Amino acid sequence: MWNRQASFFNPSVQAQTSAPFDESTEISQDGLDSNTLISNLNSDASQVRPPSKSATSQSQRISPSIVVDSCRCCGTMLKYPADINKVRCLVCQTHMTVIEETREVSELSPNTVARALSYSFLKQFINQCSTKRKSAGDNYNPHEIFKPLEDMLYEAFSTFSILNSSFRLSDLTPPNYRSPNLNFNEAKKSFALLLSLPTKRPLYKLLLGALYLLKHPPSMKEPADINWLLILLEIPILPDCLISGIDSCTDGLAPDLKTSCYDILKRVIGLLSYSEKKITSRLTYWWSRLPHDEFVKKIDFINLYITFQLTRCINYELYNSIIQPGSYLNVSMSDDINFKENLNAHFIRPTSKSSDFGLFIGLPLYISSGGRRTGISSSSSFWSGKKESKEHEVKIRLQQYGDDWHLRTAGRLASFLFIANKKNKKVSDAVFYNNLVDYVNVKQDFDAWQFHASTIKHEQSTTNKDSLQLVVDYLQAETKASYLGLSSANGTLKKSSFTFCQFPFLLSLAAKISILEHEAKRMMERKAEEAFIQSLNKKMPFDVYFKVRVRRNFITPDSLRCIKSHQTDFKKLLRVEFVDEPGIDAGGLKKEWFLLLTKDLFNADKGLFSYDETSGLCWFSISNLDNDELYYLVGVVLGLAIYNSTILDLRLPKALYKKLMGQKVTLNDFIQLNPDVGHNFKRLLKLEDVSDLELFFTVSYADIFGVMHHEDLVRGGSSIRVTNENKYEYVERYCSFFLNDKVKAPFKSFLNGFQHVIGGNALSLFTPEEIELILIGEDYRNQKIDIEILKSVTKYSGFSETDTVVNWFWDYFERKSAADQRRILLFITGSDRLPATGLPSLTFKITKLVDSNPNRLPIAHTCFNELCLYVYPSKEIFESKLDKAIWYSEGFGLR
Repeated sequence: MWNRQASFFNPSVQAQTSAPFDESTEISQDGLDSNTLISNLNSDASQVRPPSKSATSQSQRISPSIVVDSCRCCGTMLKYPADINKVRCLVCQTHMTVIEETREVSELSPNTVARALSYSFLKQFINQCSTKRKSAGDNYNPHEIFKPLEDMLYEAFSTFSILNSSFRLSDLTPPNYRSPNLNFNEAKKSFALLLSLPTKRPLYKLLLGALYLLKHPPSMKEPADINWLLILLEIPILPDCLISGIDSCTDGLAPDLKTSCYDILKRVIGLLSYSEKKITSRLTYWWSRLPHDEFVKKIDFINLYITFQLTRCINYELYNSIIQPGSYLNVSMSDDINFKENLNAHFIRPTSKSSDFGLFIGLPLYISSGGRRTGISSSSSFWSGKKESKEHEVKIRLQQYGDDWHLRTAGRLASFLFIANKKNKKVSDAVFYNNLVDYVNVKQDFDAWQFHASTIKHEQSTTNKDSLQLVVDYLQAETKASYLGLSSANGTLKKSSFTFCQFPFLLSLAAKISILEHEAKRMMERKAEEAFIQSLNKKMPFDVYFKVRVRRNFITPDSLRCIKSHQTDFKKLLRVEFVDEPGIDAGGLKKEWFLLLTKDLFNADKGLFSYDETSGLCWFSISNLDNDELYYLVGVVLGLAIYNSTILDLRLPKALYKKLMGQKVTLNDFIQLNPDVGHNFKRLLKLEDVSDLELFFTVSYADIFGVMHHEDLVRGGSSIRVTNENKYEYVERYCSFFLNDKVKAPFKSFLNGFQHVIGGNALSLFTPEEIELILIGEDYRNQKIDIEILKSVTKYSGFSETDTVVNWFWDYFERKSAADQRRILLFITGSDRLPATGLPSLTFKITKLVDSNPNRLPIAHTCFNELCLYVYPSKEIFESKLDKAIWYSEGFGLR
C-alpha cells in the first residue's frame, strides 16, 4: 500500500503503418472494409451462408445428388436432393424455391381487386366501405362492411409484385443508390388509418397475407426486391409485440395480432440479414442517409428485439434453476411470443437469484424501450476494483443462446446499422450497446469465440503438423469444449453458430472491459506459471511480477533500462518502486509512475511529440533524429497502462487510435489534429474552380528545429497543378503525408512496443473511440463532477455520511471549480480522470483517523482511492489543512 501523507484481437488484425488516406471509404471496427464486416464477423462460426441464390449457382454440391445450402431466413445449413424445386427449413419453417424460375410480370389472378397500394387508394377504398355502413344504419356489422377491404389487403400483402411496388415516391423512378423510392410517411399514414377502423380484422388479414409471403419468399437478387420488407418494418405495432403489458389492439383478436406481429418481425429480420451482398450494401447506404431520430429508432427497434430474445433465455434460466432444478429446456423448443405461459413462468417472482433483474415482468428493470439499460453498467470490476457479488449473479450460458437463430439474424441486421453509422456518423458507438448482454457470461462467450477461431486455424494448418502435435491439439480441444459446453452426447464437437463477440458493438464498454480483464488475468497467471517452471528447471529464484525500479529525477532512462532488460515480463503483474522512497505498490505507485513518465515523454521539449496550437493535440514530431527506442518505450507504456487498467492524462488525436486498430485515417481525422488547415481543405473541395489558387502537389513544413522543408506529394509534384479533377487526390495525399508518410518510422516503433504488450484478441473487440476511453478515461475538463453520484458510491470507515467533518468535505468539494476538483481527485486517487465506465464505477472511501493534534494533515491512500481525515475542531482549520495537503504535495511529502 502506498500512503500519501500530506502528499500525495485479434492477431489477424494488423495495424497499417502507412495506410493510405481515403476520405470516401469508411472502415469497420476490425480494420476491414465495411462491406466485408458481416462475413468476417461470422466466419469463425462457420455459419456464413451464400446470399440468396439459385441451387445451380451458389449452393454447394457434395455429391451428384445432394446439395448443401442454407436457409435465406435463419441461415441454417440445409441438405436436399438436387432434383427438387422447393425445400422447407425445419428450423424457421420457411419454404424456398431452390431452382431459379423466371419471374412473371404480374402474379395477379384475373379476378383480383388489389393493386399497388397508396394512401389515397386505401382511403378511397375505406370510404367506399363506409358508404355501406351509413346505408345500414345502426344495425351494421363492421366485419361485413369491411370484408372487401380484408380481402383486398390479404391479396395485396400476400402478393410480391403488388406489395413490392406499393407506396412509391415515383412510378417513373426505380430505386437507386440514394433512395429505395419508398414513401415511408405514406406507408405509416396508411397503417395508422387501418388502426383507426372500428374493427381490426382488416389489419389482421393484412398480417396474415404478409406472413404467407414471408413464409414463401421470392428470390431477391436486386436492391429493388426488398422494398416489401422495408414496408413491413413500418407496421407501427411490431415493437409492441415485444413489450409485455402493451396491447395496441383491444378487441378479441389482440393475442392473434401479437403472435402474427412477432412472426412477421422475426422473418423480416431474417430475410434482410441474409440478403445478397449487393442488397445489404445498398440497404446500408440507405440507412446511413436516414434522419437522426429515425436512425436511432431503427437501432432501438433491433435492440428491443435482441433484449426480448435474451429475456426469453433468462426466463428459461430461472425456470430451470428455480422451478425445475436440474432440468434443461432448449430455448428453440418454444418460438412463441407467449413462451412464458408455456413455461408456467408467470409464477416466477423475485428470489435471491432474480431480485436484481425483475424478470417476472417480461423485460428486465432499467431497460429503455430501445433495449438499452438506462443506468451505467457495473458488471465489471476492472476499473472500480470492486469484487463482484455472487449472491445475485444470474448468467446466461452459451449453451442457451449459441444456436438461437433470432439473435444471429438480429446481430447481422444490427451490423448493417453499425456500418451505416460509420459511413455517416450519426450517433456514438454507445447507442448500439445492449446492456442486457452484461447478464450473459461474456467471458465464456469470448472463450468460445476464440476457440472457434483457433479450431478453424488448426483445421487449416493440420497438414503441416506432426502426429504428436495433433494429439495434443485434440486433447486441448476436448478440454476446452467441455468447459464451453460444446461436446455433444456422442462425443463430437459442435460449434455455436452465434457469439456476441462476433458482434462486439452490442457489448457494453463494461462487458468489453471485463473480457479484457479476463484475458489479462489469464495471461498474468500463465506468465507466473512459466516463471515458476523455469526457476525449477534452472534452479534459480523467480519473480512473478514485472518490477520497475526508478529514480524520480531520472524516470525516463531508468524506465527504458527496466523495459529493455525485461522484454518477456510485460504480461506479468506490474510492481513499481521509487528509489529512496518508502511504500509498497498496491496500485498507487503504479499510477504515479505512469503519470510522471507520460508527462516526461509527451513533453514538447523532449522532441518526441509536437502540439498543435489550435487543437492542443500532440502528434509524432518530424525530425531526422533516431528516437526509435523512446517511441518503443511510449508504445510499451500505453500498452501497459491498458493492460494494468491505469488511466493516463494524454491529449492524443483519434487518428492514433484508428492506426493502432489498423483502420484508415480520413480528412476528418486530419481536421481534428490540425483544424485550421483541415477546414481550409473542406472549403477547397467545395470550390467550383480551384485553378486560380495556384496550388501544386507539393508541401512545405518545418521540423522540430524550425528548419523549413519542401517535398513533392507525387513524383514531379512541383509541376502538377491542382485542378477540379485532381483536387480530391491532392487533399488525400496531403493529409496522408502528415498522418502516415512522415511518421512511418516513429509510428512503427511505437506500434511494435504497443503490440509487444497488447497482443490478445480482446482488444479487437473495441472501437478506436473505446480504446481512447479506456486509456484516458472520461474527460470532464470543463465540467464539474456530479457530487450526488460521487456521494452515492462513497463508503465510510469510522465516519457516517451525516458526520460534521464529512459534510465539511462535501461542501468544500462542491464549492471548488472543475479544475480544482480534478486536483482533489488526483490527490485522492492518483488520477484526475474518471474511469471509462463513468463515475458510478469509481471506488471512493473516506476514513476517520484519531489524533488529538489539530495540526496533522489529511492522508490519501491512492492505492484504494481513500481519503483519511482527522476530526478537526473547526471548518476553517479543516479547509486550511486540506488545502495544504492537496496543493503542496509531491511524492510522499510536502514540497
